[in-house]
Amino acid sequence: MDTKDIELFTTLYEEKNITHAAKRLFLSQPALTDRMKHLEAEFGCTLFTRQPRGIIFTAEGERLYAYFLKTQDNYLKVKALLSGMKNHPGGPLTVACSNVFAKYHMPKILSQFRKLYPQVEVHMKSGFSKDRYREFLEGKYHICIVRGDHKWSEEKRLLWEDSLCLFSKRDVNMEFLPSYPYIHYRTDPVLQTVLDDWWFAHFNKPPMVTIETDAMDTALKMVQKDLGFTFLSKSCSQDAPNVKVIPLLGTDKKPLLRQTWMYYRKNYALLSSVKAFVDFMSEKY
Repeated sequence: MDTKDIELFTTLYEEKNITHAAKRLFLSQPALTDRMKHLEAEFGCTLFTRQPRGIIFTAEGERLYAYFLKTQDNYLKVKALLSGMKNHPGGPLTVACSNVFAKYHMPKILSQFRKLYPQVEVHMKSGFSKDRYREFLEGKYHICIVRGDHKWSEEKRLLWEDSLCLFSKRDVNMEFLPSYPYIHYRTDPVLQTVLDDWWFAHFNKPPMVTIETDAMDTALKMVQKDLGFTFLSKSCSQDAPNVKVIPLLGTDKKPLLRQTWMYYRKNYALLSSVKAFVDFMSEKY
């Protein structure tokens, strides 16, 4: 067994599908299957079983995955510590990020950061805030930049506040909003609760949903084609200059804001790459 086997196994665990894992690893399915058979032979047990739609890991497989996560984390820490002195940060930096912040902020941030610290190996994964934050808690990332003020006992920093807005191709009369076709962007549960609370504080019947999508860009394109209205963060207006954007106001007449926070651990300074990024973000926000 070597570090490549750890990467193959953890990727297979995350995908729960041999075909998807093989594509992500740029391997053939037979090659991946063969490596997994060797791993099972080495440990003398069955690590997973095939199902009609993917695979299910055994108790032994679950235990091995937990061990591999700790092994990876220890390896990354050692690699970062040995990569250079404090004045020359280097080594790996893993960042989890929400979709909106990743799209509208991270390209510029990462470009500037890499120019300052070319020896830092940045790896970023974007997605729904709830998914990235959960993985951060599992120890998969050094830094987590997501929506929402979570009950995190270590270090965090408020980076950004974004207004929640109604997006529509045409003028809308807010009083009659329930009668307009609604393009429902299925966002994370926390934001959906905020939107639901706002809606039922203003209307006594549900919205007239005509389109549902879990893709932010798809919802925005539907609005641009005048197929209805949707709710998105104000940052999304950068991609739709010809769409009307109306900030949502609470019952107190104050704008509804979505906060983006950066979460990291108390021992962040032990890794030069993580300390460099935290310091860099603290100067910018």
